[in-house]
Amino acid sequence: MKRFKYQAKTKAGAISKGVLEAKSKQSVVESLQSRGLVVLSVSEEIGLTLEKLQQINIGNVPIKEIVIFMRQFATMISAGLPLTQSLRILGEQARNPKFKAALETVLSDVEGGVSLAKALKRTSNVFDEITINLIEAGEESGNLEDIMKRLAEEIEKKKKLRDKVRSAMTYPALTLVTLIGAVVIMMVVLVPALEEVYSSFGDQQLPAITRMLIWISNTMFSYWWLIAIVLALLGIGLKLYLDTPKGKRFFAMLSIKMPVIGPLIVNIQLSQFTRVLSLLLSSGLSIIQALQLTANSLNNILFREAVLNAIDDVEKGVPLALPISRSEVFPIIVSQMITVGEETGALDHVLEKMSDFYESEVEYMTNNLSTLLEPILLIIMGGVVAFVAASVYLPMFNIAGAI
Repeated sequence: MKRFKYQAKTKAGAISKGVLEAKSKQSVVESLQSRGLVVLSVSEEIGLTLEKLQQINIGNVPIKEIVIFMRQFATMISAGLPLTQSLRILGEQARNPKFKAALETVLSDVEGGVSLAKALKRTSNVFDEITINLIEAGEESGNLEDIMKRLAEEIEKKKKLRDKVRSAMTYPALTLVTLIGAVVIMMVVLVPALEEVYSSFGDQQLPAITRMLIWISNTMFSYWWLIAIVLALLGIGLKLYLDTPKGKRFFAMLSIKMPVIGPLIVNIQLSQFTRVLSLLLSSGLSIIQALQLTANSLNNILFREAVLNAIDDVEKGVPLALPISRSEVFPIIVSQMITVGEETGALDHVLEKMSDFYESEVEYMTNNLSTLLEPILLIIMGGVVAFVAASVYLPMFNIAGAI
């Protein structure tokens, strides 16, 4: 595919500029004409220009920039600015090159008569499926301003939750990395020195635990390359296994059964399920479409499959609470609250209240994660220290007894 710069005129007489990827120049002309644009010029981009260098971007668009875009977009719409003018202003002030290019493409499509949701759908890896469907619902209902504000709030909540989990996991991760580093240094430096000391005492029989420590050290020192290859192969094999449906289910089940971490993962998934489903239902989407999008937003395959299985029953007229109650991953309280919401006709409000509850649970658990993991870390570190201490000091006691 080649990139072509174009300049065209809209039905209103405004000049539209942009870049399109196509097989040929004629394909670009036909695409622009299908949008109702009068083509003024089309030229192929050749070579690596300064403009192209500025557009190089590593990674996705920062969440903060998307939140700012949505808030400012909602403000502009409420102030009465036309959709195209709002997009042009926001595109000019966008800092991220990838986001800037995406907004320019969206502006070009909207000027050509394409709806905002369809224009956003053509941008890759910038706006997710939930965002696009909500914006489409907002356009159809004439409530785009409120939808954009709620989307900004929801994305901010998601970012805040993710940052809290990452922050909470920093201390345990650093502790484990430090422990592994200390063990490796000890095996490579300390143990060989101790082996020389013990060998100077003649044929004194070393305890089994000391011989084991020395054997581990010698193996790491002499066959480090083999260990590296084995670990790499194991890592690749594990990755391939986890990419299979069976592997994904095994890892998902293992993760929610882990002490401390398991309940946190469950609460995160429940918070995501209730929050997204509430937002989609309150925006006017059908229950089937809302469940499909909600399932796609869940990271854990067990929760995702439970929601997808519920869709089949709901399509047959079964209340949502029934398949949710049969699921092994959703707690009973979720199905009971959904029953209340379905009976009262306020399912979105009930889900919103449940989302607030689970978000507070996640916040409490993340704030106390270090405290909850501390006993486990102490047991691991204590076991390593006890093993090393016994290996080092037992020979000394035996030698002293023999003397």
